[in-house]
Amino acid sequence: MKIFREMKLPQNKKLSPLAAALVDFVSDVIVIFAIVLLVIKPFFFAPFRVEQQSMTPNVLNGEFIIVWKTPYLFGQKYERNDIVVFKPPRSENYLIKRVIGLPGETVRFSGGFVWIDKGSGEFQKLDESFLAPQNYGNTCLTNFCDAAAKAETIDIKVPADDYFVMGDNRIGSRDSRACFESSCASESDHFLAHDEIEGRAFVVFARFWQENGSQHFTFLDARFLGNPLKN
Repeated sequence: MKIFREMKLPQNKKLSPLAAALVDFVSDVIVIFAIVLLVIKPFFFAPFRVEQQSMTPNVLNGEFIIVWKTPYLFGQKYERNDIVVFKPPRSENYLIKRVIGLPGETVRFSGGFVWIDKGSGEFQKLDESFLAPQNYGNTCLTNFCDAAAKAETIDIKVPADDYFVMGDNRIGSRDSRACFESSCASESDHFLAHDEIEGRAFVVFARFWQENGSQHFTFLDARFLGNPLKN
């Protein structure tokens, strides 16, 4: 495919037709790559590789995902159950979690489940049927969710412009509950500001992982990461 021909260097007349065609092809690829890297990626999408277990079984370690950025750069709000990629405060690592508490809501931990007060003063239990059996009914403020922890009722108020996020692997995720990868220096460390979120993960397109001493790669698990429940 010939594109941006005016941007190419003059062809070397000593090149054979095949070599000249190869130079044309390579220059086209370079131009396309530059457009994607410098123009499209910062404003439209970004690729990431997941290197954590905190979203299993819905997003697996080693999966390659595409993060959609555009609408959120122009003020669109994230919704509950959106899967988002972000870099938490005081960390250099990107994380992937699920939006649980929206701005201004109160998140309650009680009985191993999550409850939400949207501002009416009444708490509603979230439908989190998408969690794996070992995680369903085992959500506490800490990963150690024993009977004593489940018996506690703890409320966390989400600030007006922030989000509260958790991994689907509730017993193995460092998320808003634990202030991510750093210690909780202040109450605000539990939350993510809108501009700290890179975007919403919307598709898995490949996976590369190691198992039983062997490396594996597949496109067969490609899928959209839709919002499983909207409430």
